[in-house]
Amino acid sequence: MWGEPHMSEKAKGKKWLNIVWKNAWQTLVALAFLVVVWLVAQKSVGNELLVPSFADCVKEGWRLMRNDGFWTAFFNTLGRVLFAFFISFVLAAIFAVIAYTVAPFRRILSPIVTLLRSVPTLAVLLIVLVWTNAATAPIVVAFLSLFPMLYAGILAALFSVDEELVVMSRVYNVPWQRRVLQLFLPSAAPYVLREASAAIAFSLKLVVSAEVLANTYKSLGGMMQEARLYLEMPTLFALVVVTFLVGILLETLGAAIATLVERRVK
Repeated sequence: MWGEPHMSEKAKGKKWLNIVWKNAWQTLVALAFLVVVWLVAQKSVGNELLVPSFADCVKEGWRLMRNDGFWTAFFNTLGRVLFAFFISFVLAAIFAVIAYTVAPFRRILSPIVTLLRSVPTLAVLLIVLVWTNAATAPIVVAFLSLFPMLYAGILAALFSVDEELVVMSRVYNVPWQRRVLQLFLPSAAPYVLREASAAIAFSLKLVVSAEVLANTYKSLGGMMQEARLYLEMPTLFALVVVTFLVGILLETLGAAIATLVERRVK
């Protein structure tokens, strides 16, 4: 009897490690495929001003890693990404909970969320740049795109909770703390975390893109814009690769955390 739960936990741990390894293996295969495509494109074009060699980009990436200016730009960008994601997630969670419990509020908010989804990013960035500055504008742009995505995901997760259990908890006057901890969190948390892991990688893409357009000082996007202006293609490609790898890392970590939480609550 005592051995069964132990074996169950061991099996769950093995399953989680298998999932992590599977995701890592698939990511490595995808990266290898992209490197092959890069090598073929570079060979076919035959012009390093358009497609620099992979070896030159690796060397340039290594040079950037040893440059303090790169790390300043990197952490500035990462700080904007995390701040935009945190504000978006907190507000989306608050609004989703209110919308879940108050139907009129949900109906009023629905067209606003739809409007935010359809707003063109470039136009918003140009307007925000007039109101703020090149350091703040990427955060605002990322928030306007992340908020509707996270709101919709969290709201869908709340509605995925078994309605019969929700009604039963109300009928038997189960305290709201127990409803949250023992009903809503176990059911909704894994789904919300998976949405969040995709959103934080998307946040990186949004922030860097906005930094490029705004030419934000001491940022990855600003460094990309500078490399483009001076036709430093190995530097530009190296920065793009670094951003791509960081995005994969953030999403993979988020997916691993979501899997771990899902294993814990089940």
